[in-house]
Amino acid sequence: AAAAAAAAAAAERRAKAAEASLAATQAELSSARADASGEVAGLREKLSAAEAKLKEAAASLAAEREASAAAGRERGQAQGELRASRSALENAKEDLAREKKMKEVETKRLADKVEDLKERLPPPRGVG
Repeated sequence: AAAAAAAAAAAERRAKAAEASLAATQAELSSARADASGEVAGLREKLSAAEAKLKEAAASLAAEREASAAAGRERGQAQGELRASRSALENAKEDLAREKKMKEVETKRLADKVEDLKERLPPPRGVG
């Protein structure tokens, strides 16, 4: 009977030790869960901040692309206007050259006509 009582006492001590070990393991698990929960919350904050920066960068990139496209359109328009101005200038030069040539021809024709008339006029008579 004494041996059985000693065995029962030993079994009870092992059970209490196992309960204490289980309680310690549960406390460690609870602490690990709290730590993990804190880490997850921190990671979520970092992820949220990174997403906000990414959205900001994407918006900035879109704005830069639009500004670049607008500048390209303006440059194209300016180049078109410059080509049109150059073309108008060339046309004006050609028109002036034609007019100058026509005036030279007309001047020559009139000079020839004056010479012809001079030849046909009787010589001048002396006065008196």
